[in-house]
Amino acid sequence: MKKLFLIAVAAMPLVFASCAGNEAKLNAANERADSLQTVIDQKDGEIDALFEVLSDIENNLTEISTRYGKVASLRQQHPERNAGVKGEITDQLAVIENMMSQNKAKIASLNSKIASLGAENTKLQGFVESLNARMAEQENQINALTNELSISKETIKKLSGNVSELTQSNQEKDATIAQQQEEMAYLADQSHRAYYVVGNYDELKAKGIVSKDGGLIFKTQKATNSLNVKNFTLIDKNKVTTIDVNLRKARLISKHPEGSYEFVYDETDIKLAKQLIIKDVTAFWSNTDFLIVSTKR
Repeated sequence: MKKLFLIAVAAMPLVFASCAGNEAKLNAANERADSLQTVIDQKDGEIDALFEVLSDIENNLTEISTRYGKVASLRQQHPERNAGVKGEITDQLAVIENMMSQNKAKIASLNSKIASLGAENTKLQGFVESLNARMAEQENQINALTNELSISKETIKKLSGNVSELTQSNQEKDATIAQQQEEMAYLADQSHRAYYVVGNYDELKAKGIVSKDGGLIFKTQKATNSLNVKNFTLIDKNKVTTIDVNLRKARLISKHPEGSYEFVYDETDIKLAKQLIIKDVTAFWSNTDFLIVSTKR
């Protein structure tokens, strides 16, 4: 069509020359032909430019499809556990979003130019509608994927909350266990403790450690019910098995099993107890942690 039009236009100067033989008219005809050719070339250039834009959009859509497939593949690598994979997914989605934005801008520009293209309008409009359909499909896919990733984030957040609660619970349990261990250590330490006091009856009575109970003639010396550890000497029952006494007519007021101890007397004075020897530690301290050594009077 274009060639026929050019041949017709090129023949016009000859017609004018043969009809009028006027050189001026021939020149004018040539100038008009050149102008028409310029308009045609410009129109063809605009159409070519529009098709080039359409080609760019097509390439972008293909690239978006490729990147979408990559994101879908990365999702299988548990991004919630891998910060590198999660970061790559974020980067890919950012590029996809930018490319889709560019496509929308180019489509909007095309729609405004297509109306002035005349016969080419229908063909170009068909391409644009096809691209719009593809863009809409890709946008739906990306939105669905983004929504799934958002749900995953919420799930991860919930799981993180559960982990935090479990961590706090474990910390509380650890604190409780530590306290119990401390109490057990304290009790274990307390279980090694024992107290003893050595003195004559009057001294111990004055401190409220012993008293006598019974009739007017036969009275029995016994430990009081309000013993104050400040009046006793603290020892480790597992380490101390010898107590210095140095009392005449010494006797045990506290209750300890027979056979678990013995007095060692002075060789020159059989009534002077030099020491108390604990022979069976476990049995000796089985009834009380307080050892009271007094005298008859």
